[in-house]
Amino acid sequence: MKKLFTLLVGVLLAGSAYGQTRWTAIFDQDMENGFDDQAMEFFEVSESHNLNRGPVRVVEDPTNPANHCIKVIVRSDAEAQAEGEYQTETPWGGDPHLISWDTQFFIYFKEPIPAGKQIRFKADVMGEKEGSFQFQTHAYPQSYINYQLFPNDENGGNTLSYTTAWPEKQYVKMDVVSESSAANSDGLQFQCIALNMTHAPYEGNVVYLDNIKVEIRDVPDPGQVSWINFMRKGVFSEDPIDEVNYGSEEEPDMVKVSNFMIQVYDPERGANVLQKAPVVETGDPQFPNAVKVPTLNYYTETVQIKDLDAEGNEQYDEEGNVLMKDSITYYWENGAKIGDGKSAPARYSSQFFVSTLHKMKSNEPYKFVFWAKADKPASLATQAHTMPTKYKDYNTFGSESDFALTTEWQKFELGAPQGKTVPSGANGCQTITFDCYCLQEANNYYFVFEECSFSEANVTMSDRTLGTPEDIGLKVNLDDDEVATTIDMAGMLTAFEEKDFSFLNNAKDGIKLLALTQPEDPEEEPTETFSGLLPWTDGGFINGQGYYMEEENGINIRLDDESIDGSKINVMVWNNPDSGLKFDGGETVQTKLAISQSGWYYIYNVTLSADGATGIKDIQLEQKTNAIYDLMGRKVSKMDKGIYIVNGKKYIVK
Repeated sequence: MKKLFTLLVGVLLAGSAYGQTRWTAIFDQDMENGFDDQAMEFFEVSESHNLNRGPVRVVEDPTNPANHCIKVIVRSDAEAQAEGEYQTETPWGGDPHLISWDTQFFIYFKEPIPAGKQIRFKADVMGEKEGSFQFQTHAYPQSYINYQLFPNDENGGNTLSYTTAWPEKQYVKMDVVSESSAANSDGLQFQCIALNMTHAPYEGNVVYLDNIKVEIRDVPDPGQVSWINFMRKGVFSEDPIDEVNYGSEEEPDMVKVSNFMIQVYDPERGANVLQKAPVVETGDPQFPNAVKVPTLNYYTETVQIKDLDAEGNEQYDEEGNVLMKDSITYYWENGAKIGDGKSAPARYSSQFFVSTLHKMKSNEPYKFVFWAKADKPASLATQAHTMPTKYKDYNTFGSESDFALTTEWQKFELGAPQGKTVPSGANGCQTITFDCYCLQEANNYYFVFEECSFSEANVTMSDRTLGTPEDIGLKVNLDDDEVATTIDMAGMLTAFEEKDFSFLNNAKDGIKLLALTQPEDPEEEPTETFSGLLPWTDGGFINGQGYYMEEENGINIRLDDESIDGSKINVMVWNNPDSGLKFDGGETVQTKLAISQSGWYYIYNVTLSADGATGIKDIQLEQKTNAIYDLMGRKVSKMDKGIYIVNGKKYIVK
């Protein structure tokens, strides 16, 4: 009989909850507070190793009696046989063994989860032995729909492997709910996650789980996506991606990876070499500059060698003559041997790599827009790499038939323009690779990348940060006196390749406060809580909670256009002890201040320090006196009726 389920924890899935791109918790279970035994149950073995079904058991944490967690007993083959309940799965052959779902753990919800939702599972897990489990979708416990909920998760697919200790960071599994996972042919809908706890090698175990959280969100519609273009300067994009060791620990060969790299044969070194892609002048008014990828001809030499057997012994014909065979050796056109001489150069002998700071995720929206041509008609094929030459998958974004180049420029658009998202083969990758030797002869290939964009919702703060974050301190008085701190922003202007602040001219440009404290969940980004446009002609306030304020309270931060002096800027800070966030002597609060240019950040790690705090560096304190501001932060010449701020103090004029 189907059980009617009630969800008493987390956020109930009202119809409006589906219309958002932020994560919504549909299950958030703390074993210490209000454990809901109606939202979780098991189908496992009891302490006596008989099959049992019922609510999960909450026990003391074996590593910390002050904590509580869920305990699941997984039985072994031997235990099942001893009880006469040895279940087997042998339709496809092999030795009989316990079925993977002999022990299951269920989490179920108030409403079904439809296809197309991104779902995320987080938990602390450990076992008395190391082990693993897998995820299924059910309509309700034991009402099976699909055998894998997370096939494209970037860390281990549908399998979660745990150790004998609680993890330092929660295990996270994430994917988009597929059509086959959301419903079956009988019309049953996904409303329950089943954890198959009996996984190879089918040994008995005791598994503990804690702090379980399940969340969903909408996958952004590519047609309504706000994009971040990682090719900010076209073919001249050279943002540093990473420094990768292409040698060994004993003999490291560190290569600095930027947006455009190539690997082509270097006659001087006699090997393929990874290097920054050359940008050349084309003489073409349409695209005066382009990335150039050259290739070489090759030739062969054939010689007769003895046909030896596997042990290296000579072979003879019926007349006693030593058997001979042809040996073909391949050479580049300059005479250098290709590889070990056993085969012709492959299509990937010359490659063009396009890398970004963003690590791609399965099913996320993307746009690759580029133009290409060649001196001779030729084809390209693609691969997905984690980093240049770090192979992951081939033909990921298209095969040779998809990229037939001519001697004229052609435009190619991948991803959102084709109604496609990142394929699973590129999950976890930062590099799209073009194989440029499909023609297998000397040629020159030319590329102009207009766009390599990802959804702003999928781009992390570190993905979009230019330069190295700077540490600054802002001093806050314990009373309400205003203190001005001069911040040198030369580094920020250099990262943006600007000389002054005149670039701040659109809706994405400005200053943003990215939360006064870091979120508890390390997977979450600091919340962007304030945005004010520069130059700060209207002033601007940020209060202790980090949102725009009409009245001063808590910690107040103000910037205005008169504070801009070359590459330096004055930030006025003061504390209102009567409300909001208050300081004690020596107390500090961490936050992040970001300057934004067209979606790109330059980050300041800010330490707000009360009187008596130490560790503030590179700060010049200036007392700004007699400046008059209204409550909107606008500087005024005199005080009429109303409330004004002078030197951080509030004055009322009646």
